[in-house]
Amino acid sequence: MNSELVSVIIPTYNSQQTISTCLKSIQKQTYGSIEIIVVDGGSTDSTVEICNRYGVTVLETNLGMAAARKRGAKHASGTWLFHVDSDMELSDRVIEECVRQARDYDALIIPEINVGTTYWAQCTDIGKRVSRHNQIGNVRFFPRELYMSVGGHNSDLLNREDRELHEIVKQEGASIGHTTETIIHHLNGMGLRDILSKRMRYVQSLKEFEERSRVSEAQFDREKSVDVLDVLFIELFNRPKKIPGFLLITAINFIILRMVLFYNRVRRQFI
Repeated sequence: MNSELVSVIIPTYNSQQTISTCLKSIQKQTYGSIEIIVVDGGSTDSTVEICNRYGVTVLETNLGMAAARKRGAKHASGTWLFHVDSDMELSDRVIEECVRQARDYDALIIPEINVGTTYWAQCTDIGKRVSRHNQIGNVRFFPRELYMSVGGHNSDLLNREDRELHEIVKQEGASIGHTTETIIHHLNGMGLRDILSKRMRYVQSLKEFEERSRVSEAQFDREKSVDVLDVLFIELFNRPKKIPGFLLITAINFIILRMVLFYNRVRRQFI
């Protein structure tokens, strides 16, 4: 199994707090044939210095996240591409399982677990628990040939580039599987304001996405039967104190989304 090279691509920008954990988790993998490509967007902290200590390939770019992912893929030599964020930590066997499952699927979703030191960061994992339960997510692992054939990530997008790629891969007829191994997403000290600010930036990018995406919003495959109530019932026993925080974040996110969508509709009428 270890004969096929896996290229792990990590875009970074001022990631000194998390990149070491990320790289260690990749170098600890039970699968042996791995190359690590870091694409740095002009970090002003110690990110590049830390990466150099680990002996990984570091590329420089002044472009956005999507363009960084695409540049890393073009530089990659692997049969398989695995796109990872700099604040993620891989379970030890995840790449081994990905290569094994790639015999049966064209692309793979790896479930994520959110962890953090604040109450609000921990609350966000309820949402991830819903995704894990319903096997929802975006593909991260696929053959390099498939990635290139669909054009890779959209360099014109600053947000949702991973979701757009997922939809394009799916619309190409690719079969998509899910691993049992996981990715830990480190949110560290992210507070409520940080979470909502991130959500606001995402919502504000919807207009740009509409203009630049290769997939229209109407073409997106929406999950029609997402099971939320069963997950909340289970979490009432497992993490009862996190439920109110999750519901508050969800409610505010919904209000922000509706307000921005309403503003965009009104704006279009007067332009």
